[in-house]
Amino acid sequence: MNRKTLFWDLTLKLEAFTHTVPVPFAVYYAIITQKMEPNHWKIFIALCLVFATGIGLLGTFIRHLLLKYLFAKIEKMKLPSDLNSSFTSEEKEYAKSVKILLFRYPLIEAIIIVIRWLSGVIPISLLFFYLVEYTPSVARSAIFTFVMIAPISFVTYYFISESSIRNLFDLPQFKNVELQEKDIPKFNYFTRILVAFFSLATLPFVIFSYILYSLTTGEIAVEDPMIPIVTVSFIFVIPLIVCSYVVAKSVNEGLNETSRSLGELAKGNFDVIVTPKSSDDFAKQAFYLNSVIGTLKNMYAEIRNLNEGLEEKVTLRTDELNKTLMDISKLKVQQDGDYFLIYQLLNPFAIKDINSKSFFVEHFLRQKKVFEFKNQRYEIGGDINISHTIYLQDRKFLLFVNADAMGKSMQGAGGALVFGSVFQSIVQRTKTDPGFKNVTPEDWLRSNLQELQLIFETFDGTMLVSLTMGLIEEVTGKLYFLNAEHPMIVLYRNGKANYLFPIISYRKLGTLGAFPISEVNEFQLQPKDILFIGSDGKDDLLSKNQEGELEVLSEDESFLEIVENTKGNLESIVKEVDSLGQVIDDLSIIRISFESN
Repeated sequence: MNRKTLFWDLTLKLEAFTHTVPVPFAVYYAIITQKMEPNHWKIFIALCLVFATGIGLLGTFIRHLLLKYLFAKIEKMKLPSDLNSSFTSEEKEYAKSVKILLFRYPLIEAIIIVIRWLSGVIPISLLFFYLVEYTPSVARSAIFTFVMIAPISFVTYYFISESSIRNLFDLPQFKNVELQEKDIPKFNYFTRILVAFFSLATLPFVIFSYILYSLTTGEIAVEDPMIPIVTVSFIFVIPLIVCSYVVAKSVNEGLNETSRSLGELAKGNFDVIVTPKSSDDFAKQAFYLNSVIGTLKNMYAEIRNLNEGLEEKVTLRTDELNKTLMDISKLKVQQDGDYFLIYQLLNPFAIKDINSKSFFVEHFLRQKKVFEFKNQRYEIGGDINISHTIYLQDRKFLLFVNADAMGKSMQGAGGALVFGSVFQSIVQRTKTDPGFKNVTPEDWLRSNLQELQLIFETFDGTMLVSLTMGLIEEVTGKLYFLNAEHPMIVLYRNGKANYLFPIISYRKLGTLGAFPISEVNEFQLQPKDILFIGSDGKDDLLSKNQEGELEVLSEDESFLEIVENTKGNLESIVKEVDSLGQVIDDLSIIRISFESN
């Protein structure tokens, strides 16, 4: 596209719009809102004709100068084929400035048309006041005319100019001129559509508002108001169609450019370049698409190079892998150090502090995660056993808890560490605070389980703990216990093993929205009774089925049989569990035997 073709294309489109929409609006608007003497009308019309013609010719001449200036700068740019060497820094900066000017040209046309209207409306009004007399209706009409016409003219001139100059971006001079996203003026579609709707709404709003005002003041020059209302409504259809068309065309041109580039990319053409041709969102997308295409092109080149020298690459990758393995070994040592620290922190909380003549307590704990640190083997996991002797209402109680924090290795150990530290704090508070002398065992269990629940709720459901917690009165053997989604307590009495079914089982600690702790389970123990409180590690075993395939077996009834077969011996129970299959979780059991009253 040459300068002459672009000039006539722009001039015909822009001036045709101006004399089809804004000018008829302004003329009709002035006729119906003014009451003048015939000789005054002659002066007013003459002024309008002179200034409209003069400003129109002046605007066209300015467009001619602008395009001449723009094309002169483009012609000074060197074509890539004319260069024997690469661009100098000055040539690159010059080319960028010309391309940025191309992006700004539509805004220049839009601003000029607003200035043209100001240059016509203001002088016409002032000369009319000087030649005839000051007329308030003419002054008000001039203000309303500019407010009505300027927005729709600005929007339409911008979109038409932007559409007309898009082809200039395909000139060879701009082929290798690269801009950054920040270099392009921003006028996104949210703002574009908002401004377009505002300009369309301003046109009828201003006209009808002033018609109503003219009716109330008696300045309107027609007797039937429906005639101007219908006429203005009919004329308004033209800018509505034009504005909608130019906006839709702008969107369509951007989509077509993006679709064309994606189509070439789908064919495997990685040399395609998406050229930004407007200051909208499609220009931003062009930068992103070019980045994606460049990445794909590099990946394709790398894959081709790998195929061409595969053997050499394999050797290189092997060396890199060996180095990576060495790095992993170093990280393993560091990780084991972290595990050891967790072990050191968690170990003091697994306490058995019992002073009882009636009860004998045994703990067994084997965590799933085994690691080595300084040639020593250690274990960490989420299971924990704790037992204490405490006093409530001047009565001696055996306190026990078996807990299982959800998660493996560090996650489970972290939950057990938090639980152990909080629970030990509760125990020490109970032993030292005189206020607990009057607390019943039921209230102690309820309040402390609720306190633990509130603490674990702060982790937003990422740290859950199941548990069985209970108190056994030293003298009477009365058992009080709570269960939070934990395996049930096993009672071994007279050679028979059975579960102690709780009245209610609460949700895991840390469950969001869990119900408040209300009821406590009770059970009367008899001499020679044995209790087993354990996690689900004793039930979940990896074993082979009849087809020889490994599967996880979880049968609660099997543990009852193990207790009966071993006559309640803890060491034998663990050996029997190990013989049935591979334990795939942390394994913890508390054995409490009631020796006598």
